[in-house]
Amino acid sequence: MSVVVFGSINADLVTRVDRLPRAGETVSALSVAELPGGKGANQATASAMFGVATRMIGAVGSDGHAGMMIAALSAAGADTSAIARLPGPTGTAHVCVSSDGENQIVVVAGANALVAATEAWPGRAGDICLAQLELPVAAVGAMLAQARRAQALTILNAAPALAEAALLLADVDVLVVNETELAFYCGDAVPADPEAAIVAARDFLRRDGQWIVVTLGAAGIVAVSGDRTLAVPAPKVSVVDTTGAGDTFCGVLAAALSEGQQMESALRFACAAAALSVQRIGAAASMPGRAEIEAAMDLVS
Repeated sequence: MSVVVFGSINADLVTRVDRLPRAGETVSALSVAELPGGKGANQATASAMFGVATRMIGAVGSDGHAGMMIAALSAAGADTSAIARLPGPTGTAHVCVSSDGENQIVVVAGANALVAATEAWPGRAGDICLAQLELPVAAVGAMLAQARRAQALTILNAAPALAEAALLLADVDVLVVNETELAFYCGDAVPADPEAAIVAARDFLRRDGQWIVVTLGAAGIVAVSGDRTLAVPAPKVSVVDTTGAGDTFCGVLAAALSEGQQMESALRFACAAAALSVQRIGAAASMPGRAEIEAAMDLVS
C-alpha cells in the first residue's frame, strides 16, 4: 500500500541564534539557511525515505522556492506529479533555532492557502491518507472524508491547533497531537506527565477503533484506543534542533502502518526516526533513511 500526503509545502528560512529572543528583543544570528520544509512536504519526505510509495498533493507558487521544493521531494523519492504550480509565492516558514535546539516558527501560507481537495480520493482502499492543518481546514476535511469513504486509513496531525479542526475527528482513524495541542482540543491544562496525557487522550476519543497518539518530547509517546494503552519511551540523545521531529514521527508512522505493521511496532519506528532527526539541523534535511532507523531501533525497545 502507499501513503498519500495532503499538506503544505514551504521553504524554511532557518536562522540559528545563541538563544531565542524575548518579546521586543533583537539578537544576532549565528547563521541562516534556506531548507525544504512545510509539514506536508516534511512528512512526505519522511515517508518516502522510509522506503514506501509516497505521493505528495499540495501546491507551490511561481517563485524560485517552487523548483527547490519539488526537487527536494523528488530526491527523497516522493511522487510530485500531483503538486500544483500556482501564481504567486510558495509558502515559507521563518524559523529561529537556539543553541539548545528549541525553535520559534512563523509560517506564511503562500500557495498553501489556495489548495483544494481533489474531486475523488486519488489512492486505493487500504492506502494511507496523511494530512495536517497548514492547508485550509475545509479542504483537509473533504480529503479525509473522501479517503474514509474509499476505505483508506486516515491520519491527521492536528497541527497547528485550530478550533475548527475538532469537526474533522469523525473521519480520522489516527489522530496525532503533542501535549500542547491535546490540551487545546480538550480545553484543559497541558498534561503534566504521561499518565495525565493518557487520561486526556482517552476522553478525546470519538469512536470505536480510533487511535489518539500523543507525542511528549523527551517523555516519549502514549497512544490510546478503546481500553488499549501503548507507551514508547524517547531515546536519550543530544538535541541539536527539534524542528521537524514531529513531522518525521508522523511520516514514518504512516509509512510503517502502510506496510501492515501493528500500531506498537509503527510507533517504535516513528520514535526512533524522530530521535535521529533532532540530532541534526533542519526539518527535511535532518530526516533519516530506513537503514539508519532500523539500526537505532534498539534505543526504543
